[in-house]
Amino acid sequence: MKRLDQLTFTRFLMIILVLFYHDDGGVIFDFLSQLPFSELLRSAPTAVSYLYVLSGFVMALVYFRPNEKFDIAGYWRARVIRIYPLYLIAFLLTCYFYADSILRIKPQKILANIFVVQAWIPSYSQSFNYASWSMTVEFFFYAIFPFFTIWAYKQSTKKLISFSIVLWVISQLIHHIFWIRYFPENQGFIVYSPVFHLNSFIMGVVGGIWYLREGRHQSISVRTIFSTLLFSALFVIVYCIVSIRNPTLFPNDLQPMAGLLAPFMILFIISLSLDESRVSNILNHPALVTLGETSYAIYILHVPIVWLFERYLHTTASISNPQQIFDASVIPMMIGIGLLAHFFVDQPLRNWLKKTLQKINIPLLLLDLVIVTASVYISFRLRFDHPREFASYQTMMRVIFYSAFFLRTALSVYFNTLNTAVLTGNLTQMLRSVFISVTTGTIIFSVIAYIGFSIGWFENFPRSVFLMDWAIVLSLSLLTRFIYRAWMLRSQKVLLPSSSS
Repeated sequence: MKRLDQLTFTRFLMIILVLFYHDDGGVIFDFLSQLPFSELLRSAPTAVSYLYVLSGFVMALVYFRPNEKFDIAGYWRARVIRIYPLYLIAFLLTCYFYADSILRIKPQKILANIFVVQAWIPSYSQSFNYASWSMTVEFFFYAIFPFFTIWAYKQSTKKLISFSIVLWVISQLIHHIFWIRYFPENQGFIVYSPVFHLNSFIMGVVGGIWYLREGRHQSISVRTIFSTLLFSALFVIVYCIVSIRNPTLFPNDLQPMAGLLAPFMILFIISLSLDESRVSNILNHPALVTLGETSYAIYILHVPIVWLFERYLHTTASISNPQQIFDASVIPMMIGIGLLAHFFVDQPLRNWLKKTLQKINIPLLLLDLVIVTASVYISFRLRFDHPREFASYQTMMRVIFYSAFFLRTALSVYFNTLNTAVLTGNLTQMLRSVFISVTTGTIIFSVIAYIGFSIGWFENFPRSVFLMDWAIVLSLSLLTRFIYRAWMLRSQKVLLPSSSS
């Protein structure tokens, strides 16, 4: 099936609206706001809803294959590779911005952002890179999608359309009740909870299935397609203008981010997919398609990049008019960074991750993270059993935990302690890899703690903590790998007779 590149640039336009909404529009926003219907520049909630519908539509185009078995593991691996590298870079940039206070932030808040679950916790939904709450929503969609798709294989298109409409109606009713009665007291839940955005995604998926099964095979007149395209676009535009121009017209300035306009958005997306007019020819221009492909990089990076850039202009650079420089350069800068990040960071990282994850045992990786977390806490708890003494070492414990969480994982990958071939191969090689990885990590953490002690960060250098942590991590890592090794070897023996026969 040919690529529907005319859809790609629309994603870029939506991301620019998000930047405008976050007050990062600069002189471009100031200029456009002088034009008629400038209310559209503040319609980012509608843009976010559109992106969710478009996400579902595109996912259906890529993965809806009724004659093939759905590879759930491969699908999740591909989704993580697509989203997580730049997400993590943006998170680390945000941590750098908060460097002075990072050690005072609750570890659970940091972990919520690392594991992309912050939007499930209302008080954490806008923590760190506040734009990244939508990635929690996307990961929720990714978790639901395989099972919905497998179910959809056996359902008629009519039934799927009815299901998406019923889900949309129920979701809107519940969301409106919460919006009217509990907003803004429970804003974190009402606005950012992934549950309220599922209807947008499902409507997009069903629209994609209809397009694959029926739409692209039908002979629909150019006039009908263009009329539907124009009608759906105008309806959304008019709603945005009216609702923004008259905020008291709807309860609590009702925002359409939870899929209120999803039916009209999927009509627009399908119509544009079927369109072969000059509009689509223009949108298919390689330059516009490239901008659309960089939209994710622009979106996920814009918050920390803008923060750091603004702080540099106002506190570090000797510039007489820092705000004027910022306003003139912020949008071009973000587009440029988005292009660079997409081609020279994101794509190379994806290729590397794709090769690396094929060798890594993901369940063992997750188990290792649990071991690392538990080991740091247990080691400090055993060494400092008095509550007051334990509390005085909270800062050091957090430094070691954050270092261990990332460095032990990196060392495990580097020394192949998560490689399935190594785990089921030569026993001596497995033992050596685990020992070297754990020991190297402990030495690095000890050096970090000693440097902190030397420059006055910490009041003491408790060597026994690192010995206990080393012993706990080493023993539990070996135990889990012995269990995995035994299970794998037993599975191979069980499969051997059937394969030989």
